[in-house]
Amino acid sequence: MATVISSAAIAPADGSGSSIGHAVAAGRACLQRAGVSAADIDVLINVGVYRDSNIVEPSIAALIQKRIGINLDYLAPDSRAAFSFDLMNGACGLLNAVQAADAMLSTGSARRVMVVCADTHPSTDTSRAATADFPYASTGAALLLEHTDDSRGFGQVYHRSLRGGHGVNGYLPLRDVGAGGRECIIVERDGDALEQMLDLGTDCVRTVLAAESTPDMGSMTAAAAADRASVALERTLLITSQPSPDFAARFAKRLGLASDAAVTVDGVRGDPHTSALAHGYQQALATGRYAGYDQLLFVAVGAGLTSAASLYRLTGTGDRRIP
Repeated sequence: MATVISSAAIAPADGSGSSIGHAVAAGRACLQRAGVSAADIDVLINVGVYRDSNIVEPSIAALIQKRIGINLDYLAPDSRAAFSFDLMNGACGLLNAVQAADAMLSTGSARRVMVVCADTHPSTDTSRAATADFPYASTGAALLLEHTDDSRGFGQVYHRSLRGGHGVNGYLPLRDVGAGGRECIIVERDGDALEQMLDLGTDCVRTVLAAESTPDMGSMTAAAAADRASVALERTLLITSQPSPDFAARFAKRLGLASDAAVTVDGVRGDPHTSALAHGYQQALATGRYAGYDQLLFVAVGAGLTSAASLYRLTGTGDRRIP
C-alpha cells in the first residue's frame, strides 16, 4: 500500500494576491476534479509560509478549512470529525505533509487528506511579488491524497540538511517596520545559495537511489552504485522546487539526465516556493510529460538548507494508469 495523489489543482490567477484565497480556490478545484465534496475530507494540511498580513494566529489552515467548508460542524449527527493544521518547512513542506498524511492514511485514521500550499507578499499587492526583494510568486495549489492497494504512489521521504547557514532567510524586523509590519517582509539569499541547493539536492537524490534501487546496493562499490543509480533514473521524470528559472535543468544536468527529463514550471511569475512540486506535477499531467516514465522523483530544496525527496511510482501491480 502507498499514498497516491488522487487529484491536483492550481489556483486560478484571480489577481487577489491572497494566499488564503489561492489555497481555497485550489482546494475547491481539487475537490471538483476528484468528484468528492468537502464533507469527504478528513484532514487538511496547509504548508504555505508567506501569508496575508503576516498572520500568525489563528492557524491559516483553520481559515482555509472554514472557507472551503470542510466538516465545520463536527457535532452534527451526519458529519465526520475533521481537523486542520499548519506545517511549515518552506519548499520541503509538501513532502513533509505527504509523510504526515501517509501516517494517518496507513493507520486508517483518515481516508482522504488535502494538502494546500500557497504563498504571497504579506501586503497581498501582486506587484510586490516575484521581485528582487520578494522572489516568490503569488500562487497556490492543492493535492488530494488517498491510499492505494498496489505499489503506485509515494515511497519513503528522505531528508538531507546542511549546517552553518540558512541559504535563504525570510524575516520581519519588528523594531524597524513600525505600524507597517503587516505589509512587510525581508527575504535574503546567500550569494552561493543556488549552488548549495544543487549540491544538497543531488546528495539527497543519491540517498534515495541508494536506499530504493536494490536491497544490496549498500554493499556495492561507489562506481557500481553510481551505475545502478544512473539506470534507475533512466525512466524517471524529475519534479523539483524552482528557486530559479533554470534550476530544474541545472539539477537534471547534475544527475546526468537530459534537460527534458525535468519539469520546469511555466506560466508562473517568480518562485512558486511551497507550491512548486504541485505545480510541476500538475504541469506534467496537463502536458502528458509523464508518458514513457515509470516514476516521478520529487525533490525539494529550501531554507535551512534542507532537502527532501521521494520516488513516486506511476505503475503498480495490475494497474498501469496514471493516478
